Amino acid sequence: MTVLVGIDEAGYGPILGPLVVSAAAFEIPDDLLTNSMWDVLRRSVCKKLAGKGGRLAINDSKKLHGGLGKYEHLQRATLTCLKTLNPQNPPPQSLGQLLAALQADCLNVLPQYPWYNGRAANWPLRYDPDSIAISANALAGDLHDHQMRLLALWSCPLEVAQYNQMVEAVDNKASVLFTLTSNLLFRAYQQFGRQNLHIVIDKQGGRSHYRQNLQRLFPHLPLKILKENNACSSYQMADTSHSFKVHFIVKGDDRQLPVALASMVSKYVRELFMELVNDYFHKHCPQLQPTAGYYTDGRRFLDDLQTCNVNPALYPLHLLVRQR
Repeated sequence: MTVLVGIDEAGYGPILGPLVVSAAAFEIPDDLLTNSMWDVLRRSVCKKLAGKGGRLAINDSKKLHGGLGKYEHLQRATLTCLKTLNPQNPPPQSLGQLLAALQADCLNVLPQYPWYNGRAANWPLRYDPDSIAISANALAGDLHDHQMRLLALWSCPLEVAQYNQMVEAVDNKASVLFTLTSNLLFRAYQQFGRQNLHIVIDKQGGRSHYRQNLQRLFPHLPLKILKENNACSSYQMADTSHSFKVHFIVKGDDRQLPVALASMVSKYVRELFMELVNDYFHKHCPQLQPTAGYYTDGRRFLDDLQTCNVNPALYPLHLLVRQR
């Protein structure tokens, strides 16, 4: 059996809100490793919304995200997979429960942010539990019939102050993203490294060489470069008892279902955080239009805060705005 882990992010470009990196891990038969998981699980999963017939849509989050506050498909995929992962537990009812289920250790830093303080943990999730249960039963049955299992779903949100501290330390936001990615990569190695492990990561920017980064992360493991080109960079790390492979691929969220699922989880978590941000500022300025936090609209939002004469003490800039 092979453990296939997909890692992807959401929120790399915005100037407001967190950067989120997530991972999804599946156990699959070795002979299915080169097959499309969308094809294997076609009874319960699909890529496109049109004609999905009740199946669970999993794809690059940008293709399934309906715009600010319209994250139904991201939510359904995330909660369905968490229910499949832990069928004895009800799906999370709040953001705090969701972060706990995703092993996202970030609640302790949220009280310093006025827009999260006292509200984030209990921020309600709104969904139809029966729909989640039906999707989870279908996915679990499909996985079982193909001798596959969902093993883990993890997320690492990095809030603005922590992001700014890291950018200031390394002077490179790409390095910050790789650090978060490395945290999940190392967690996958710790949990599944004794198995036939393949980790697939959506390629970040135009980089094709990751050897030095991986050797810093795994200094005790010999590394072999399998390929390095514009489409894919693959590496094998091994010691005397086991080995695993790491692949950085272009458009990974379109080519590998675990990467697409990680993309959706990341985007869903980020959307919930931005919901809290917009709700907080709306209470202080009801005519203020909400924002997704991307550069142009994020600057508009900051300008509107001044136009609305919102007290600057209510939004410390080092907690609200990323240093790029």
